Amino acid sequence: MLKKTKEGIGLLRRNVPALLWFELLYKLLGVTLFFPLLYGIFDFCMFITGYRYLTLENVRFFFRNPLVYLGILLMVLLLLLYAFLDISAVIYILHCSWCRKRTTAILAMRFAVRNLKAAWKKGNRRIFRLVLLTIPIYNAGQIPELFSTYSVPNLFLLPASSREAIILGMLAVYLLLLLPFLRKMYVFHYFTLEAVGYDEAVKKGKALGEKHHFSDAVIFLGFQAVCFLLYICLLFAAIFFIILFNRVFSGFSHLNQLYFSVVKIAMTVFILIFTLLGVPVSVICSSFLYYTRKGIAEERTAGLAQVHKARNCRISEREKALRTKYRKAVFLSEMAVFFITVSLCCFYIYRAHRGELKRNIEFLDNMEVTAHRGASRYYPENTMIAFQGALEAGADWIELDIHESRDRQIFVMHDRNFKRTTGKNANAWELTYDEIRTLDAGSFFDDEYRGEKIPLLSEVIDFAKEADIRLNIELKPAVQEAELEELLVSLLHEKDFVSRCVVTSQQYEALEKIKSLDEEITTVYVMGFAYGNINRLQAADNFSIRYSSITDSLVRRGHNAGRQIYAWTVNGRDAINLMTEKQVDNIITDNVYLARQCISTRANSDTLNDYIQFLNREIRLLSYRFRMNS
Repeated sequence: MLKKTKEGIGLLRRNVPALLWFELLYKLLGVTLFFPLLYGIFDFCMFITGYRYLTLENVRFFFRNPLVYLGILLMVLLLLLYAFLDISAVIYILHCSWCRKRTTAILAMRFAVRNLKAAWKKGNRRIFRLVLLTIPIYNAGQIPELFSTYSVPNLFLLPASSREAIILGMLAVYLLLLLPFLRKMYVFHYFTLEAVGYDEAVKKGKALGEKHHFSDAVIFLGFQAVCFLLYICLLFAAIFFIILFNRVFSGFSHLNQLYFSVVKIAMTVFILIFTLLGVPVSVICSSFLYYTRKGIAEERTAGLAQVHKARNCRISEREKALRTKYRKAVFLSEMAVFFITVSLCCFYIYRAHRGELKRNIEFLDNMEVTAHRGASRYYPENTMIAFQGALEAGADWIELDIHESRDRQIFVMHDRNFKRTTGKNANAWELTYDEIRTLDAGSFFDDEYRGEKIPLLSEVIDFAKEADIRLNIELKPAVQEAELEELLVSLLHEKDFVSRCVVTSQQYEALEKIKSLDEEITTVYVMGFAYGNINRLQAADNFSIRYSSITDSLVRRGHNAGRQIYAWTVNGRDAINLMTEKQVDNIITDNVYLARQCISTRANSDTLNDYIQFLNREIRLLSYRFRMNS
């Protein structure tokens, strides 16, 4: 067996570039075209059935509509076609290596399409049942990665003993699927490489694997386990070194930034490679067993010419000459596809990072944390040092309050009067900003912060853009601040910050005015309690409600209408845990550290995800410090 393994690796080397290039192009095309198409079909199903948001409460009614099942059937069919082409191309590339011939990604795709055409013929369509079976088997190694990537719904936040039972249940399901898979492991190879129909392929495949099911299972599972353990080791090594480096060189921010960037890129590459090679690695293992079993049974393996003839995929001499003549054009076309798809992937990642690609599915959304008036528990509220503290604490948003000065400048302060935080008994609209700038906004909190200034909103926006953090801007307009809404909208457009903030207010008229000025600005209505159908308030995109007034039904109705629910001001551990159970979208708190700890404990399913979240916060913080020091 060891000798056969070495021989197989040596032959595989011949077409490794073609295999990797095909997988890279095919998976990039999948990310940029195929999977958005699946999302589009599902979103269309939601549109035609009148659902803007899915929750655990309304999903059962959603699935009662027959149109939903037609959409799901179409999605499954597209998924089967996508997987079929992938498996067919990989088998073809491996067979070319076995026949000691070189091939290309384009030829592999061409063969896969011809193979799909043969599978679509009457009598062969049952092979798609086999594809449906192989998808979870070939991608089983990625299941742990999915659990570490997404937050687990509260429905599944069970005691450890129950969680172990679920894991054992999943393992049992996998083993139940593995048994019929082992009986038909070689069917796909016979169908793809031999001139036989599906029934004949099943007959030959079962005969080839007979009496070898146990050893095939051990080799197949061992192969997948080794690949997954290698991925975990690489990921943990990256996390370990970056934490160690951070502690040793904590005083060198420039060096830290460079190292963090390198390791983050490395981790991204590890995840990409692991996802990219899920199917081909499994196909390589099953192909190796296929050729080994045929060798033991002294069964003749089809030659490449025979394979081409069976699928009407022969390459004429004229075509070979044309390919040689236009080799550069073909290469440039492949590179164009590569760069276009990579650019689209980067665009999707950018939009996802900005929160513009959130799926309207309740348990796939990450609960976000807003620092109330900055890190006001540890620093003087609504000051730059409080906002920097919020960034260091790991907040997703900063909540702040704004007013209009006598000279029409927007500055950040909670009260209309300066008395409480600065000691000066004057109203916001009575002083110019030059006068406001001289006030001490820090010593009321602690003498250590004496001389801290009241910042302009424009300064805070510049900070938020540098730090990559979003703002919750609350309006508290007095009668004397008649132009506050116009000034705010103008500033947000001037700073190109409309998509990175929400405008909130307890005065519904202020939100109506904001919407009349610009409908694209996201507005949030702040309420002490809610009664009745708040979804009729059309000027409010979302709602911010005192946490003690939030009920399960209120959250459910808001989500069903496509609105997010913010909970304010949530400072205690029990209160934060209660809000996570009610599945609010955003927690506004004075204690970001505690909120992060509670959400991480209750919403994430493994320690690895905690490390990655810590790493992402450290990278963002160091990136901001690096830009500030440059």
